Amino acid sequence: GVLSLKLVRVSVPQYKVRGDPALLECEYELGSDDKLYSVKWYKDNEEFYRYVPRSDPVKHSYRVEGVRVV
Repeated sequence: GVLSLKLVRVSVPQYKVRGDPALLECEYELGSDDKLYSVKWYKDNEEFYRYVPRSDPVKHSYRVEGVRVV
């Protein structure tokens, strides 16, 4: 079968004042029978957030300078 994922929208503020919060959003659509494997966020090629629905825990954040996940 063919797996399909359509990236609908990614929202990342272009500029932020250091210390101010920023909301990052990723909106996607899956094919009718498809299941999401993972969503990962990176800063300067370093992974700082991972969401894997079939994992335990499903959410994990990593220490990356300049990033704080809450």
